[in-house]
Amino acid sequence: MAENEVVQRLEASIDKLLDKYALASEEVARLQMLSAAQQRKIRTLQQQLSDTERALAQAKLSDAMLGSSDTKAARAQINRLLREVEKCIELATAKI
Repeated sequence: MAENEVVQRLEASIDKLLDKYALASEEVARLQMLSAAQQRKIRTLQQQLSDTERALAQAKLSDAMLGSSDTKAARAQINRLLREVEKCIELATAKI
């Protein structure tokens, strides 16, 4: 009789563990979906930030070109853009 009780307790423990495993698996799946959604949102926000920063830099450059008193900023921006163009040219010629 004692063996039967041990077997029953083991079966009950196994059933509990299986239930916990199923719940944990469902939670993992839910969290993975949530994580994927958050990653998509992060990428979207990063793209928006990048677009906004680009637009701001263009606006600053336009303002400086139109006679703003901040010519130092305009020159710095033009120099940065020239360096980027030069890097692009170097990369393009290196691949050829």
